[in-house]
Amino acid sequence: MAAKPNVIVITSDQQRYQSLGCLGANWMKTPALDAMARDGVAFTQAYCSNPTCSPSRASIFTGRYPSRHGVWNCGINLPPQEVLISHRLADEGYRTHYVGKTHFQVWGGSYDESMESMEDWKRRFPDFTGPYYGFQSVELSLGHSLYGFKGHYGCWVRDQVGTPERFSACHGPTKRYGENFEGNAFDTDLPMRLHQSVWAADRAIDFIRGHDRKQPFMLAIGFHDPHHPHALPVEYTNRVDPAAVPLPDYVPGELDDKPEHFRLAQEGRLEGSKWRGQFPVAGQGAGADYRLVPEDAARMGRSYYYSTVQLMDEQIGRVLDELRRLGIEEDTLVVFTSDHGEMLGDHGIWLKGPFHYDQLVHVPLVMRYPRGLTGRGCVEGLASLVDIVPTILDAAGLEPHAGIDGTSLLPLARGEVAQAHDAVLVEHVDDPATLRLKTIITRTHKLTKYQGQPFGELFDLVADPGEKVNRWDDPAYAQVKAQLLSNLLDLLEPSENRLPRRYYC
Repeated sequence: MAAKPNVIVITSDQQRYQSLGCLGANWMKTPALDAMARDGVAFTQAYCSNPTCSPSRASIFTGRYPSRHGVWNCGINLPPQEVLISHRLADEGYRTHYVGKTHFQVWGGSYDESMESMEDWKRRFPDFTGPYYGFQSVELSLGHSLYGFKGHYGCWVRDQVGTPERFSACHGPTKRYGENFEGNAFDTDLPMRLHQSVWAADRAIDFIRGHDRKQPFMLAIGFHDPHHPHALPVEYTNRVDPAAVPLPDYVPGELDDKPEHFRLAQEGRLEGSKWRGQFPVAGQGAGADYRLVPEDAARMGRSYYYSTVQLMDEQIGRVLDELRRLGIEEDTLVVFTSDHGEMLGDHGIWLKGPFHYDQLVHVPLVMRYPRGLTGRGCVEGLASLVDIVPTILDAAGLEPHAGIDGTSLLPLARGEVAQAHDAVLVEHVDDPATLRLKTIITRTHKLTKYQGQPFGELFDLVADPGEKVNRWDDPAYAQVKAQLLSNLLDLLEPSENRLPRRYYC
């Protein structure tokens, strides 16, 4: 029997599909991930299960849809009874370790069921190393960018900097471009060596070097980039030229045939509307009037976003180089993806929220496994992030356990099949009492159904790949709509939680 491969799962945060050179972003350079795609595969039609951090991350590591694992939005802890890929591999003799962002739990709450709430992170995090959701050891980084200095990473940065005054001086924004929206562009005096992406790569490399090579390992690396606020160290020079970045793809009036909350988000009026519910709207909060974002601020915000991707790519390259230097590259399956995308002004909306536009649900998914996968570059065929767990199990020669919703992508990656799915599912519950939506995506159409609402979205992806015209109420698409609604029901039924086991007396 062949030796089990090492496994590395790398996740970025809020990274849209077209943000790698190999995926069509010719205004930026991502040599590490481009090379990984060239030597392996990049799935060109991969979709997240939910365009929000915690639900999607839970799906990546459980292989289950949010309606199954129960994390329907941020602010919910992943139930401890869920089986993650880390549990399965640990049971098979793997050494499991996590570095960086997990977002399996509420950042301000308990990270270990035996402990009280996380009020004194400085005192407690240095003493907590795991276990955590099947990972035998962890080095956690909580938050995002300028407000991501908690957990083990936060403790380390403060120890490196020294006094609280020096920390405050170096980690806050020193310059902000534009005042119209939160996710624009910031410079910070934080040294490059203290940046979260650099720290995550440093800690991952340290783990790989120190690991006993007689035992297979699973390493997960969670980068915060390129999540807003888009902040770059002043000393970082490998930046994307704002003049080279395309302006947001928006046609005035295109939101007129969309549900009301689209226009409210564009105008910064979701907060206080009937769609607000009990909880803040995910990814929008109080919001800003995006109609007022000037062209120079839009270009700058987008260039900083893509620049943080380039910074992260450099750090991923360091990890991949270390595998090569240690002679374990051939025997290591590396999977790279992101939890969801970012609007970046397309369709007149920034950041994220209860929208299933391509910019939010279409994500990069790159895989390399030299011993078990010939490099094929870009591969067409629908894929979902719930497919990552069964793909890893397949590579390790293990059967999927009960309750997994995905399927192995290795046959598609190897060219043995033309399709892994006829359709994929995207779910979202912004608030149980307000916006509850499910989307089915096929190779030709996308349909979104809102629970209990007369409105919805239907896009013809062949005639309208930019998703500008909503065909939900178009009589010419009535038959297509009916068929997709039926297909959506067929897709949903197997993903429901199973009934209790039946016993015979």
